[in-house]
Amino acid sequence: MSSQATMSRDERSGYYMSLLGADYVHSHFGDATPLSIQQLTQNRYRRNPTTMVDHILDVIDLSGTERLLDVGCGNGFILRDVASRMRAGGSITAIDIAPGMLEAAKENVNFQWAPIEWIVGDARELGSLVDGVFDVVMANYIFHYIPDPLPLCKAFRAVTAASGKTIVTVEGLDSMHEMYQVHLDALRAVGASESLIDGLPHGRRGSLSTHNGAQLLRSAFGSVTEYPYTDALVFDNVAAFMEFYAAGHRYCGALPLLEGRVEADFFDRLAKEVSERVGRIISNDGVFLLQKENTVFACWPEDTK
Repeated sequence: MSSQATMSRDERSGYYMSLLGADYVHSHFGDATPLSIQQLTQNRYRRNPTTMVDHILDVIDLSGTERLLDVGCGNGFILRDVASRMRAGGSITAIDIAPGMLEAAKENVNFQWAPIEWIVGDARELGSLVDGVFDVVMANYIFHYIPDPLPLCKAFRAVTAASGKTIVTVEGLDSMHEMYQVHLDALRAVGASESLIDGLPHGRRGSLSTHNGAQLLRSAFGSVTEYPYTDALVFDNVAAFMEFYAAGHRYCGALPLLEGRVEADFFDRLAKEVSERVGRIISNDGVFLLQKENTVFACWPEDTK
């Protein structure tokens, strides 16, 4: 058995982050394609009639005249809808560590009713990237890539106006466990050793997640409210899942970690094995279901009670 079996959820998450490292962020987000595939697939095959973006927007509850900061804006998938709700008097500052992602965001946010400032920078250096405070600070799925969450929580508090709020969206560590289980079973079926498998992610990661986010954020903010969002991806065909798994998630993170270390046909064999396993599930059950767990945390500088 893999040594990961004895780890707690937080230990596994930290281990996955150490495996992927800082280089993973730059390689994964140097190209906007994987993230776009994830987003498009999740919208197309979601079970929840409300999109995750609409859920986030409901929590933010914009008037449109706020000074808004988006930390880790990515390809602008969420920011696009935020920008459409802004109006005269409002402004947006968007930060991302990857220049390629900012360029994609500029293309996706192709209309605006308020000015947008684009900044290439690391969220962990937030204090040196922006001036003053903001009515809304938004950080969606950024803690996947932050090893130590507390300094960033405090940095968010420092740039949030006394009457403003910070919105933090995270994914649960057990999200899409069905995909990871099929992936791990397929790795063993194609002959991957346990030591090799132990050096790969077995699930989602995030130093701040659904189970510990409220506690961590309360160390910096006076009041924190949780707004859970549960969903499932329902795949009724193998091809759609395989694009999500192979191109969107790069074989659950195995591709960047193993490329050049395994046989030339390794990922072809792995894809074939995963495809056959998912095909059997769809044949037996009608669909292949991936459970998803997300939470939006709304954080106020002072205690609102």
